[in-house]
Amino acid sequence: MNIFVYEHITGGGLIGEHLPPSLAVEGQMMRNALVGDLDAIAGIEVVTLRDPRVEPPAGGAQSIVLSDRAQWGSAFDVLAASADAVWPVAPETGGVLERISRRILDARRTLIGSSPDAIRIAASKRETHRILSADAVASVPTFRIDEARPRHDGPWVAKPDDGCGCEDTRLFPHEAAAVRWVGSRPDATRFVLQPHVPGEALSLCVLARGGTAWLLCVNRQRMQVRNDAFEFTGAEVNAIVDRDEVFASLAQSVVGALPGLHGYCGIDLVLTPSGPAVVDVNPRLTTSWVGLGAALRRNPAALVLDLLKADRFVLPAFERSTVEVRVGT
Repeated sequence: MNIFVYEHITGGGLIGEHLPPSLAVEGQMMRNALVGDLDAIAGIEVVTLRDPRVEPPAGGAQSIVLSDRAQWGSAFDVLAASADAVWPVAPETGGVLERISRRILDARRTLIGSSPDAIRIAASKRETHRILSADAVASVPTFRIDEARPRHDGPWVAKPDDGCGCEDTRLFPHEAAAVRWVGSRPDATRFVLQPHVPGEALSLCVLARGGTAWLLCVNRQRMQVRNDAFEFTGAEVNAIVDRDEVFASLAQSVVGALPGLHGYCGIDLVLTPSGPAVVDVNPRLTTSWVGLGAALRRNPAALVLDLLKADRFVLPAFERSTVEVRVGT
């Protein structure tokens, strides 16, 4: 099986533009982990696209280096057409992951990922909240700047509706300060407001297919606020045991509400005294993937491929451990 792994940041998606160091670091970490996992599976051949500013992945993967932006489209289409399947890793921001996924399907290739329609919903924090709330799934309330909002006297958070990670995510002492900051931006309509929900920042690694979810592990997110801006510094993968199956139930509720989720996805949440509340749904690889194989002592890419081909998928037992993944430039 020939698989084209396309990681957008390292694979030429920003060629000819500034390459933010933090995005490049996380992109390389995820690409290298995924390529390494696939390379370890007998019978799998991997090919990637590469921005010349980043290092190639280690191992046996073929890496096609781009020279300029004009070359990107034709190179992507040629590699997609010659592959049995394409595994995209890209931000939802600006519809990037949705467009790439549609391009793969238009080429009649197997898409290792969620449907474009599910990606479109998950890309919007406000739409995700609306869909989850309609299914009685607890999630952080999310509002446009021009919408009526319930009274909340504590801190508020402002972030891009389609933002990836902690991009432009800021904490304000009260609603008026958040509204003023968003209103001062030329791209104000892109932003949403959320009441700050105190609790522990966690994430879930999940497999999904046809509305069914399989929880792989629960991770502790390493977050900090510096100069009122949120920063993600890493994750403690497989940090929490889901003894009461609270998180497995939440994963199933989320995937049931978004049945187009497929393969691997991440769910960000806040664990409050009254239970978990969903912050974000990521229909793609997340940084936690980097430590997932070591945490489960099982190849996660093999699990995703089994999900593609098995009529009846059964999650195997894992010999679990906790793995620290640190992010830094």
